[in-house]
Amino acid sequence: MSLIDRYIITRFLTNFVILFLMLFIFAAAIDLLLQLDRFVEVVNLKAEDAGWFTRTIILIKVVLNFHGPRIFQFYAYMLGLLSIGAMGFTLAQMHRHKELVAVLASGVRLHRIAVPIICAVFALNLLQLINQEFILPKLAPLLIRNHGDIGKSGISSFAIPFSADSKGNLIQSPGFNAQAQTLEYPTILLRDESGRTIQRISAKEAVWDEQEEGWRFTDGQVITPSAHGKDGATSSSFMQPANEVFHTDLSPDVLTMRQHRQYAAMLSMREIGQLMESGQQEDTDILVRFWLARFTSVVVNMLLLVITLPFFLLREPANLLRQSFLCASTAIPVMLGALIGLTVDLPGIEPAVEVFLPGLVLIPIAMFQITLIRT
Repeated sequence: MSLIDRYIITRFLTNFVILFLMLFIFAAAIDLLLQLDRFVEVVNLKAEDAGWFTRTIILIKVVLNFHGPRIFQFYAYMLGLLSIGAMGFTLAQMHRHKELVAVLASGVRLHRIAVPIICAVFALNLLQLINQEFILPKLAPLLIRNHGDIGKSGISSFAIPFSADSKGNLIQSPGFNAQAQTLEYPTILLRDESGRTIQRISAKEAVWDEQEEGWRFTDGQVITPSAHGKDGATSSSFMQPANEVFHTDLSPDVLTMRQHRQYAAMLSMREIGQLMESGQQEDTDILVRFWLARFTSVVVNMLLLVITLPFFLLREPANLLRQSFLCASTAIPVMLGALIGLTVDLPGIEPAVEVFLPGLVLIPIAMFQITLIRT
């Protein structure tokens, strides 16, 4: 690695870290101001009779507990735009100090200046893949919390409407605790191929058994509709507590994903693959999109960087404010369009094909932009 490469990479990474911290702190501060009453309410519950110093320390801990894990999510969401911003600041500083002129005078093409920046951005995207595969899955229960869950170690219990598994059976519960992986007073309807209910299972509680891949009941009861008589009579039989398991692919992760769609986006590829084995088309389409988007997002970030390079990689004096405006007016719409292509279902297009469309569209644009660099 040459001296100029180390110089450019160091300056680029310094600008990237500064931009990242500034934007994250700004976003967290805005959220804290808007939701200050909720944070203060949690502090009051934890330290009702404490002094102002203790309450301040607790407030800081509560804020860090809520916003601290989001720094990894913020990195995943903002990597593309932050890379462009750091590139713009790096080349603008070199342009202002006439360093690009010195490089040209030494006989080095401007394209060579872009190489260390492209390599640094590629390394940051590889770091994002590591972040997505090993860090975000562990923090997923914390990252899907809303402001009503401030101070908690996970999301609050939520109701499960009647949800079908791959066999057509229905599960319903007024309260699902994702942390404890339990269903409160669940109701399960077993149905035949025609959709007719053949058994109704109810229980006080159901706990997910990972080894059995099913829900283990407490105080369970099975009600089988009578096959005879027109008076609607039923015959019932009681299940043995903790000895009966209802095998289904509606695992806690699947139920959480259906309630919080972004939860699946934060799982590892292995975990997404396990969820895809459930065979339910409505879930599989979403999971296929999230699985493939891990790689297409890297391609989009790299192509978007190449598209915006000509705005700052200049050999002649230029109005940098104007160049920054042109860069932003190009990068933001392109990034939004790519995001729509990666996340929104387009009718008539398979999810496995749709996630590659943004990259295919951006490749010719990036090739054209490269030709605009005058060197």
